[in-house]
Amino acid sequence: MIRFARLLVMLSLLVLAAAYTAAAQESRTVAAEGVAMVQQGALDIARDAAVEDAQKRAVEQAIGILIDSQTQVENYQVISDKILSQTKGYIKRYSIAGEVNEGSLLRVRINAEVALGKLGDDLSAIGILLGQMHKPRTMIMIAEQNIGQELYAWWWGAHGQQTDLSVVENTIIDKFTEKGFEFVDHQVAAKEIKVTAGYKVQDLTADQARTLGNQADAEVVIVGKAIAKLQGEIGGGMKSAQADLSARAVRTDTGQVIASASTHGAAVHISEMTAGNEALKKAAAEAADQMLTKILAVYSKEVGGTRSIAITVNGLTKTQFVKFKDVLRNQVRGIKDLHERSFAGATAKIAVDSKSSAQVLSDELTMRNFGTFAVEVTGSTANSLELKVVPK
Repeated sequence: MIRFARLLVMLSLLVLAAAYTAAAQESRTVAAEGVAMVQQGALDIARDAAVEDAQKRAVEQAIGILIDSQTQVENYQVISDKILSQTKGYIKRYSIAGEVNEGSLLRVRINAEVALGKLGDDLSAIGILLGQMHKPRTMIMIAEQNIGQELYAWWWGAHGQQTDLSVVENTIIDKFTEKGFEFVDHQVAAKEIKVTAGYKVQDLTADQARTLGNQADAEVVIVGKAIAKLQGEIGGGMKSAQADLSARAVRTDTGQVIASASTHGAAVHISEMTAGNEALKKAAAEAADQMLTKILAVYSKEVGGTRSIAITVNGLTKTQFVKFKDVLRNQVRGIKDLHERSFAGATAKIAVDSKSSAQVLSDELTMRNFGTFAVEVTGSTANSLELKVVPK
């Protein structure tokens, strides 16, 4: 009996492994339908929301097909959740098959090719994902010190006003642009950014990075520090160098850190500076790979699930704030959770977990009935909204 039980356990593990392997390697074309509300006749916005809903349903269908094609498993939901969390289900490509306008509802049908594999290996899928995230622009702000340099160098203003991209910045940009990311040219950014004395430092904080990145119209800033050191000779006149790099990716609208990496690289060369360059390149390449994986995971989760949106409301009383939160929780489509950050004077700050984008959320808020007051959108980014209360 014990041996039989062990055999059953082994067979179960093999079944699960087969399901995971199939999901990671295969793709399916499925038909799916998404639904969205039409607000004030804005069909374009409703269509985008309906397509996003249809894409999520297509991924769910493909998971079911792949699992059922391998085996009938009772704990389907557990396996489905694990596949979604581990392989980041995504749409490789899709086409709109039709749409029906039913008054306040818009139904959109799509045919989608769904792949359940490693997102970072598929450039077409990354392109669609970045498009759904409105192609966020990235800027690099990494201070670097190579062998032979007494001080760190950085382009945003210090020690000779470095104008050329560093080894680390070049390597990270090359890695990211291969995947379709867009970067702000640092030479153009240097002309636009007003750098005060407090910002001419090698260790930028997340808030400092946000401030400088916003001036250059970047949505994400990769900020950090890298240093290469000579370890000595290893024979034959060859020099050994090692490099350390720490970096993090910060959203400029909310200050959210969406990725970080601490890496190490080593190299040897007859020239100590070349050895330092090669060590820096290795550390930068590893950091780029780590951050790419983390950033794409964040984007994938937000497109297929919920995203955090920071909301600032100006000009409201405490009573109005209570009413505002009640409407958000109970009348706004797609809100999954609400987190109050602060209320001071006449300004409230909250964060919501939303299935809709900030654009869709702002449209819905302007349509909602708050009783004695209404709200106007005074500013917005991909992940934040700024509102003001206006009396009726």
